[in-house]
Amino acid sequence: MAQNLMVWMLERRVVLSERVERLRKEPADTEAEVARLEASEVVYQQYQKDADAGHPDSAAWQQALEEATGGEPAVPAQGPGATPGAAGQLLIGHHSPGSRLEGLPGDYRTIMGIVAGGDGPLQAKDVARELGLDAAPAKVESVRGKLRKSAERGWIARTPAGRYLPR
Repeated sequence: MAQNLMVWMLERRVVLSERVERLRKEPADTEAEVARLEASEVVYQQYQKDADAGHPDSAAWQQALEEATGGEPAVPAQGPGATPGAAGQLLIGHHSPGSRLEGLPGDYRTIMGIVAGGDGPLQAKDVARELGLDAAPAKVESVRGKLRKSAERGWIARTPAGRYLPR
């Protein structure tokens, strides 16, 4: 009897532990989905506003673009005078041993400073708060996007729980 009770307790603990882990992940996934939907709503509203204002259709836009550019494809500017993020250029490059923070845009440098000065792993909302932004999902999501991009490019580290640390 005691052995059956012990087996039941162990099985129940494992099942509940797995459930807790799923429930911990669920809010982050839900927040990300809400942020994507909010962004989609903004894009749709802009599109609808343009359509209501009677802007020309895509064929007319394409023809106007070809007339303005002479039909030549756009070539991204290269070199130090080039605009970062324009024509397929990376706004924030991949981190390498010779990379310096001075090469990053100002808002990314500020975010890197906040992450480096943190007492431990930081959430996007913590970084947003340090930047003086409110905790509205739209504000936090823009910061989260920059943190993710920085982590993907090797500037900072991202934990499995979605928190950020300096490298």
